[in-house]
Amino acid sequence: MKYAAPIILIAVLLAVISGCGADKALRYYNLGLDAVQRNDYDEAISLWTESLKYRPDDPETRYNLGAALMERKRFAEAEIHLAKAVELNPLDPDAEHLFGQCEEELGKIPEAKHAYDFALSIKPTHVPSLVGLASLALKEGQNKSAENYATQAAEMDPNNLEANLLLSEAYFRNGDLNMAYGQLLSARRLGPTNPELLFLLGKVDYARRMYADARETLDASRTLGTSTEELYYYLALTNFALGDAPEAEKYFHLAIYKNDANVQAWKGLAETYMKEKRWREAADAVAKALSLDPDDPVTMLDNAVVTMNSGDPAAAIRMLETLHARPDAPPITGYFLAHAYLRTQRNADARAAFEQFAKTWEGDASLAEEARAIAARLAP
Repeated sequence: MKYAAPIILIAVLLAVISGCGADKALRYYNLGLDAVQRNDYDEAISLWTESLKYRPDDPETRYNLGAALMERKRFAEAEIHLAKAVELNPLDPDAEHLFGQCEEELGKIPEAKHAYDFALSIKPTHVPSLVGLASLALKEGQNKSAENYATQAAEMDPNNLEANLLLSEAYFRNGDLNMAYGQLLSARRLGPTNPELLFLLGKVDYARRMYADARETLDASRTLGTSTEELYYYLALTNFALGDAPEAEKYFHLAIYKNDANVQAWKGLAETYMKEKRWREAADAVAKALSLDPDDPVTMLDNAVVTMNSGDPAAAIRMLETLHARPDAPPITGYFLAHAYLRTQRNADARAAFEQFAKTWEGDASLAEEARAIAARLAP
């Protein structure tokens, strides 16, 4: 935020203007700066609003008022003053950038991108605008572009924590886990422990199958104040991977509490119940996941498995046969189809399904061995 830098500039500018109006504008402006030093943004907003009554065309007052309104999350009001600041001083990259941030908060993505681009046309080395473009690119799923913008920002300002975090997130989304991990370890040296950094490091640890480290890091992020839906979801995944079903269940529920439409959390909760053979609860969670994403093949498989273990293998067979015919069916579908055949004493079908699964399965070798052993026992 830009509060201290304009003090001398405005004081000099207003000192050469005669009249009590200019004096009052300067007085209220400086009192607003004092209020910000006390972190009293509401008072600063009131004082700068008063200052504008006497000097409405002062770009710095407009800028600072817009920044204070953004601190209070009053983005629609901030937009008015920042747009005026840009109009009054069209070659100020900081004002253009902050206007872009405000537009981004309001969901006006094209306008935000235009503002960041324009700030860079004024000052090609304007790091905050590169950071803004990286943030926008991640929001739009343009992960490679985000990596490029964040790389430029981090190269220009290696100590910029936000640039480092955005670059790490871009590496993570692009599947470059080692680069993401290394970038985050470097970023940890930039200042005090940061909950956002710890959360991202926990996600990377999880993706690298460092589950114990992931849980420790995610817990630390939560202790420092992170309480997002995504944090709870990753804590659930991590505890599930570590075999702690009760903790996994708890965090899936917390993620769902934050967002009842989180289909991945419902799927994870269903699989947690399945692991504990709590079939009735698993059926409810699967039904919710299917209502949110009825064509998801993994959820369809879970539904069939729950149905089979709830005492209706014939219905499960119909589900599994339909799913098995799809090109996007999970590779393990054939294994469960074979077991469903076995439960209904369709031994010839079960044997053929187990043999086919053993030929094509590329995962855990023990499953292929089990399939071959059962097929051998079913031989006439």
